[in-house]
Amino acid sequence: MEDQKPRPYRFTEAVSEELSIAFENLATEIMKDGALSSKEKSIIALACAVAVKCEHCVKAHKKKALEAGATMDELLEAAAVAGQVRLGSGLTFASFILDDEK
Repeated sequence: MEDQKPRPYRFTEAVSEELSIAFENLATEIMKDGALSSKEKSIIALACAVAVKCEHCVKAHKKKALEAGATMDELLEAAAVAGQVRLGSGLTFASFILDDEK
């Protein structure tokens, strides 16, 4: 059975071939080695996926990060950082109830 393309790619293909090509080119350009390695970028992508709570994204970025040479320990630490950031942002948002206390 052939692997199905990730959901965002299936969506962009449904809209238009041009959009699909543009999205794939953008993703390729962003994720290639630069000041950060593709491995580092893959780990960041995984952490972002955790922070925004996208299950499909977590699974896809985990696979890409492992393919790029990341270890499970690196992924676990990155996910823990993302979880802490998410918790902190939640507490920050909650703190707005303290504004203009009366």
